[in-house]
Amino acid sequence: MNRSLNRGSVRRGSRRQKRGMALVAAGAIALLMTVIVVAVNAASEAGRKAAVSPVYAHLEQFQALAEEHGDRAAGTDGYEAAAQYVEEQLERAGLESTRHYFTFYDDDEEMESFSIIAETAEGSAEDVIMLGAHLDGVPGSPAISDNATGSAALLEAASALGTQDEIKHKVRFAWWGAEEYRRAPGSRAYVEDLDDEDELENIKAYLNFDMVASPNPVIGVYDAKDDDASQDIPEGSVKVMKFFTDYFDSRGQPWVATGWDMSSDQRSFTREDVPVGGLFTGSDERKSRKDVRIFGGVAKAPRDPNYHTPNDDISNIDMDALDIMTDAVTHAATELAQDRSALKISSVDSTEDSGTAE
Repeated sequence: MNRSLNRGSVRRGSRRQKRGMALVAAGAIALLMTVIVVAVNAASEAGRKAAVSPVYAHLEQFQALAEEHGDRAAGTDGYEAAAQYVEEQLERAGLESTRHYFTFYDDDEEMESFSIIAETAEGSAEDVIMLGAHLDGVPGSPAISDNATGSAALLEAASALGTQDEIKHKVRFAWWGAEEYRRAPGSRAYVEDLDDEDELENIKAYLNFDMVASPNPVIGVYDAKDDDASQDIPEGSVKVMKFFTDYFDSRGQPWVATGWDMSSDQRSFTREDVPVGGLFTGSDERKSRKDVRIFGGVAKAPRDPNYHTPNDDISNIDMDALDIMTDAVTHAATELAQDRSALKISSVDSTEDSGTAE
């Protein structure tokens, strides 16, 4: 027997065993890491479901109603179902609501729809702050970004206000019907149907929330200093703008000023010289590189690539933007219910440039 061969054979066998053991160990580690990743992901998903915010829960309801009825367009069963859901939530918040019916024409066809109006029982009727968002969507779309997000944020603001013990200034909420039709007939009819001029003058400001969680968002504030605006900017609107920009600045939240001439329900109020303002995260306009540096996202891509399409579903939102904007809407409702001094109109409106203008 050759001892050297025997010794060599033993050494080669030892190396093979070590390699085998190493492979087994590596496989065990890989399997363990996979188990850990799966467990972490499962825990994260469970945590996400457990921590669904109330505003997101509203979006889930609007999505479910659109799936059941096809969409939530004005004049449809889906719109009626969405309206009933809003009315139920308002009742839970302790706010009474009414329906404001109106007729309008689309391609020479007479149509009927309604808006939902609710207001606090307390507060001076001569100092009304009004907040609104359109409840309808385009036909054939779940219409989550446009505009279940604004409607949901407004519901959260109404719920928060319902818990306040004392309200000094009346707050009025509106979920507008038929905004997706030409000239926003729902808000337009409401303004025209106010009984007298005093009722209109008692509305010290109107705040509009149309698309507040776009998937490629900016945090936008209506630009009441827009030199290129085609519509007149009512006196006092800069104060509304400053109210929101001060709020964002106090929280270190970047913002941009977004064009004044948005086609939405605020136009019904600007025509009557009511101070207006609002928040907006974007529709089909392209996101600039500058905006990407501020807010992240994708440059040169639409802020909402699914704007007015069947793909505007519950996956078509940005959760961070939804939370930021919902907090801002709630702050406006609860703060201005107690103190509207920030919106007092003087002969000259002024505000410091805090964010950036688009």
